[in-house]
Amino acid sequence: MKLVFFATALTVALTAVAHADCKSDLESIMQAHLKAGPYHTKMEMVAGGKTRTIETDVILPSSFHMKMPEMETIMLKQGTWMKMGGTWKAMPAAMSAISGNMIQDAMAQGMKGASNFQCGTSAEFDGQSYPLYEFDSAASAMGIKATSHIKLFKGPNGLPVGMIVAGEALGVKSLTTQHIKYDPAITINPPQ
Repeated sequence: MKLVFFATALTVALTAVAHADCKSDLESIMQAHLKAGPYHTKMEMVAGGKTRTIETDVILPSSFHMKMPEMETIMLKQGTWMKMGGTWKAMPAAMSAISGNMIQDAMAQGMKGASNFQCGTSAEFDGQSYPLYEFDSAASAMGIKATSHIKLFKGPNGLPVGMIVAGEALGVKSLTTQHIKYDPAITINPPQ
């Protein structure tokens, strides 16, 4: 589970991150993304021989509603709740702090370990051609080290529409495909 939270945090952070002009362009894309408002991601992560689908509503900097087949999590400034077996349970304040720190650490590390920037090409994502940005990343959050090769696809609005992250953390290789849709109507509230 720690790997899933780390992978999700790192992917969110990289969505919020990467030869001088490529890096500058990526920094502009990421700054626009941080200010774009609420968004929804659908991630398909293949790791350790298993495929997971994770859907997350995100309101940066600290509100997340993550859904996986086996559980659901809501994280807000005022607390974190997990739904397992059909029942919502409030998590201890320490869990909220750990999860929040993991995400904040991953966001802070986002560009620091980025290298090997490539841009100036286009590639297909979800049946459309988009400008492609590629880079490598080496990051550490909550003591977990990860290396990744990231492909980021820039939409016509200048914001990321998707990413493909080939990574490794805790000795496990993963391939995560993230689809991003911005929606100002998204809200995240404590469970009812």
